[in-house]
Amino acid sequence: MASIYLASQSPRRKEILKSLGVNFKILTCNHKEEVFPNENVLDFVERNTKEKALNALALIQAKKEIILPVLTADTVVSLDNQIFGKPRDKDHCISMLLELSGRWHKVYSCIVIGELVNKNSEEVNLNYEIVESEVLFRQLNAEECQKYWDTGEPNDKAGGYAIQGYGAVFVERIIGSYSNIVGLPIFETCRILESKKISFWLK
Repeated sequence: MASIYLASQSPRRKEILKSLGVNFKILTCNHKEEVFPNENVLDFVERNTKEKALNALALIQAKKEIILPVLTADTVVSLDNQIFGKPRDKDHCISMLLELSGRWHKVYSCIVIGELVNKNSEEVNLNYEIVESEVLFRQLNAEECQKYWDTGEPNDKAGGYAIQGYGAVFVERIIGSYSNIVGLPIFETCRILESKKISFWLK
């Protein structure tokens, strides 16, 4: 039996949880992401991830699903306090990559584990952590960015690249958690799982 819901369609997060030996069940939960005017990166990633968790918990109650904790996560790329989300199209992706070219940028992930106090209550507990990593891109040109877009990899990736895929060739250096840049920081995820007594291979 599953010990937690994963409210995410990200294949990277599924793979990481599987590698950790977490027994989880996917919970499909639609959530519209919206950046508020003048909202900074940290406030956005925290609010957005908590909203995902609250939506997922409400869905569990509405559908009378088995009551389990829910894990949600969100990863954003930031340059000069500007949020770089998923590319809208080819031109947007190429534009983002060229802005990141030759510069350090930051990658933030927020992890939330949300729980219903009981099945008849609307009271919830949310535990979260925010993780920051830094990434340095080498100098890129438009032709390289075009070729990268043609691989299909950047479509659903924050900042328009995947460090675990073809996009690794753009990365000169990183500071901090590699798995955070992939989309789910392993150390912090295990720490929060352990705090909630949710089992993984080590526990």
